Amino acid sequence: MTHGLVNRIATLAIRGNSSTRAATVVGSKLISTTSATSNIRSFTQIASNTNNSLLQINYNNQQSSVESIIKSRSLSSYPKPLDDAEFVLATGPDGIQYNIPLKPLGPYAKKRHAPKIKPGIVNRRIANLKNVSAAQKAIRHSPWRLNLICQFVAGQTVNDAMVQLKFVQKVKVPLVTDLIRNAANTMKQKYGLLSSQIEIAECFATHGTHLARVKTMGRGRSGRMHHRFSHMRIVLREIDFPLKIMQATALNQRNRWVERMRVAEEDAAKVLEESVEIEELERQVQEMQAKKKAEEKK
Repeated sequence: MTHGLVNRIATLAIRGNSSTRAATVVGSKLISTTSATSNIRSFTQIASNTNNSLLQINYNNQQSSVESIIKSRSLSSYPKPLDDAEFVLATGPDGIQYNIPLKPLGPYAKKRHAPKIKPGIVNRRIANLKNVSAAQKAIRHSPWRLNLICQFVAGQTVNDAMVQLKFVQKVKVPLVTDLIRNAANTMKQKYGLLSSQIEIAECFATHGTHLARVKTMGRGRSGRMHHRFSHMRIVLREIDFPLKIMQATALNQRNRWVERMRVAEEDAAKVLEESVEIEELERQVQEMQAKKKAEEKK
C-alpha cells in the first residue's frame, strides 16, 4: 500500500481568560502562537498544563520551540481545489475560530493514521450543541423495514439526507422525509439554524403495539399472525464543523466537510442579508404610515 496523506493531527483549543494563549504544533515543534483575545484559536496540539483544555492529545514529551508564525487565511481566499490550501479557518458553534490544516504535517505525513481525539473531549463538545428531537408513533409498518431507512439517513446532514432519500425505493420514505423536514423547521424556529447547519444525529425505529390476528391454514388448522406497528424517533443536532473536519480520516473527507461549511456560511449570509432587507422595508413602511398620520392631523 502506498503511504496516503494523513489528515489528522494532534488537536487542542483552550478556553480561559484573556491571558490564555493557543498554539500550533507540528510534531514536537511549536510553530505558532495566537492570543485568545483575537478570537482565533488553533485546533492543533499545544503543551499546556491547564485543566480546562477543550481539545488535547499528547504525542511527544519533547520540549517545543517557537520557529515561525502562521498567517491565517480567510475562507474566500482559498484556491480551488481545496487541496492546495494549507489551512482553513473554521468557526465553531461557540463562536471561536479555529485554524485547521488541510494537509498532514510533521511526522504524520507518511503514516496511515494519526492519533484520535479523546472521546471525552468529543463528548464535551457534542454536549454543548443545540438539538431537537421528533417522533412518529403507531406507524403501520414493520420496524425492521423502517429501520433500513433510518439507518441510511442517520449520520448524514439534513441537505444530503433529503437528496439521497429521493432515490430510495421504499414505501415509507415520504414519511421519513416529512419527519426530517418538520424537525428541521422546528430547529430553525427555535434556534435559527438552517438545514445546511444541521445533521441527523439519531434515527431509529422500535416496535409498537402489534395487533394479533388469526391465521387460517390448511387442513382445518389455524395459527397466529401479527400486524406490525412501529415507533420512529429522530434527533437533529447542530454541526460542529471544526470537530468534523478534524475527525475526517482522509483528505477528500476533510475537503467535503470544508465545502459543507462553506455552503452553510453562504446560506447564513443570504438569510442575514434578507432579514436586513426586510427590516429596512418595514422601517420604510412605518415611516410612511407615520408621515401619513401626521398629514391627516394637519
